[in-house]
Amino acid sequence: MSQSPAYPPSAGPAPSASLGRLREAPWLPSALAGAALLAFAYAPNVLDLATIWENEPNYSHGFLVVPIAAVILWRRLVDHPFEWSPPRVSWLAWGALAAILAARILAYERGMSWMENATLIPAAMLIVHVLGGWELLKRAWPAILFLVFMLPLPRAVNTMVALPLQRIATIGSSFMLQLTGLWVVATGNVITLATPRGPQQLEVAQACNGLSMLMTLAATVTATVTLVPMPTWKRLVVLASALPIALISNVCRIVATGWLYYLLEGELAHERAHDWSGYLMMPLALVLVGSELWLLSWLFDDEEATAARPIGPVAAPRRA
Repeated sequence: MSQSPAYPPSAGPAPSASLGRLREAPWLPSALAGAALLAFAYAPNVLDLATIWENEPNYSHGFLVVPIAAVILWRRLVDHPFEWSPPRVSWLAWGALAAILAARILAYERGMSWMENATLIPAAMLIVHVLGGWELLKRAWPAILFLVFMLPLPRAVNTMVALPLQRIATIGSSFMLQLTGLWVVATGNVITLATPRGPQQLEVAQACNGLSMLMTLAATVTATVTLVPMPTWKRLVVLASALPIALISNVCRIVATGWLYYLLEGELAHERAHDWSGYLMMPLALVLVGSELWLLSWLFDDEEATAARPIGPVAAPRRA
């Protein structure tokens, strides 16, 4: 009598079996070679981006984008293995790849660094398509699109987004400070607090507009909804909540800083108050995201683990 499998059919293949199949995949050496060539070709661009990640606090999460994208790709390939065969790629795909590389050269000649760096995303998609056809691309596209978080916002977009966020943070934190019992007056982006030691000014600088939290939280939420099984509608709701959660977290940070300014004395104490409240932003945002996921699961019992579908259509494995 044959024994029942360790994993029920509805749960998918055993993780060890899927991992072993992934390691023995014949397409893996070609994919690694293609990734190495792409990394070599775009090495100067990645080094420029690393400089931005190191010097710009709004984009310090960029160092984690590639490792997270690799985890997303591994998870997709383990969950949806397929039998590779040499794909029949049309000349149209090769022509598109040549056009992308030509656009990169043109952007480099014209000093359009952001556009040059952005060509990495479509180039990676086309190389995956050339190596494994649509079957591999259907599994890899979420990981490739996640690389968008490597890129800083263009200057025009950064200015357009940063200034409204700065103003919203000032107005929201002033309202919350008044609501919690402090006397404050907002003039522009400067909040004046009445303290026992006299008026204290708290400036909501451009670096405190919440853009850093928004970018980091957007990357974190995107990785979460990609890796955690859930219905598509729930993914969209959680993604849409990244902006209000980032704004709430930033307002809470400024309110906490204002109260510490009220309670503490000395310039060093004020600097430490600013740092301490800043360290609490990301944990607070993650708690809010987790609470949102728990609330949605409590309100809508949709049995996510068994009923959720993967992101994007993934065809059934082809059999030899």
